[in-house]
Amino acid sequence: MYITPKAGLVVRNPATGEILPTTGAEIPPGPHKAYWLRRQLDGDVTISMTVPTQPAQAQPAKSKTSSTTEEGN
Repeated sequence: MYITPKAGLVVRNPATGEILPTTGAEIPPGPHKAYWLRRQLDGDVTISMTVPTQPAQAQPAKSKTSSTTEEGN
């Protein structure tokens, strides 16, 4: 399961006691599944069965700089 906290909320993982990152975390199914389902029903988290893919980082556009020379000084 991939769990993402609602914006502005701090949600702890009951298995580790650590705070979930705002981007979410992959949580293995286990004895705390009921906890996560309750958090989802309360609107505290969003649960997805797939890990979201990271958008490809935009590569900077190659700028074409034309060198101009001054003639006729």
